[in-house]
Amino acid sequence: MALYDYDIGIIGGGAAGLTIASGAAQLGAKTLLIEKEPQLGGDCLHFGCVPSKTLIRSAYLYHQFKQAERFGLPVVDLPPVDFARIAKRIQDVIGQIQRHDSAERFCRLGAKVEFGTVFFGIPTGSI
Repeated sequence: MALYDYDIGIIGGGAAGLTIASGAAQLGAKTLLIEKEPQLGGDCLHFGCVPSKTLIRSAYLYHQFKQAERFGLPVVDLPPVDFARIAKRIQDVIGQIQRHDSAERFCRLGAKVEFGTVFFGIPTGSI
């Protein structure tokens, strides 16, 4: 049976896992971070918080432009929204943040990063 020597093992490379891994590694703890997806960042970065807030910001600005006359500004005749461009912007914002959530960065901080699924169980022959 393989033996591993870590002070802390973190399952999940989302916002909480990355925060703990960064802090633990910088404090000198032998740190293992395991993420099941191919990239770090978790749901917030890839599916939830960041994409939704980026989309909301674009919608807000579009709405503000449409309301220009209320603020004493010239009326703006805006073309329809090109959602492909907004989707590209969302991916660009995710990419900017992803650079800070890279496995390489956490390895430089002193954590070991592994990708895969975690299983818990009793090893065969251990009882």
